Amino acid sequence: MFLKLGIVGRALGLQGSFYVSGRDEPIPETVKTIKIGQRLEIARDAEIISVGWQKGRATIKCNIAHDRTAAELLTGMSIWTSDAQVKVENENEFLLSDLIGRTVFDSDGVKLGVVEDVVRMPASTNMVVVNGDLSADVDIPVISDYVDMRFKRWDTAINLVVPLSTFEEIWNSRKKK
Repeated sequence: MFLKLGIVGRALGLQGSFYVSGRDEPIPETVKTIKIGQRLEIARDAEIISVGWQKGRATIKCNIAHDRTAAELLTGMSIWTSDAQVKVENENEFLLSDLIGRTVFDSDGVKLGVVEDVVRMPASTNMVVVNGDLSADVDIPVISDYVDMRFKRWDTAINLVVPLSTFEEIWNSRKKK
């Protein structure tokens, strides 16, 4: 699984470093390789030479941007890394991508389905849950009003604190056209 780290921003200096836009924290030191491109499927592999923090923004120097001109050609492209390179130190923290594939159970132990995708919303984080026969899905906010937040990063299930009936009216049909 790949995580989007941000977008190549303005070139920084003459040596090929660039700012990382769309990111409000440093690039983790554990990230050694990245992919840069318009889409993940066609992104170029790159090795990180150095990461930094300048003027309140993350910076990267990588092997495919040898100078300012090369860095400028990458401007606007997305930056991804393997989730295996992102270390989570606190056992209570998790990556949103960690939720994909987990089985979801309601407060009575009834299986709702499996997390198919995670969507980051401006006001909250939602996960898309697919029911067992793949005919419908439901978006459930990942907040303590709905989800038992005591799960760990490598758990295989998510337990809700509400019954299945909470979502009866909001399932989205997936009928084929």
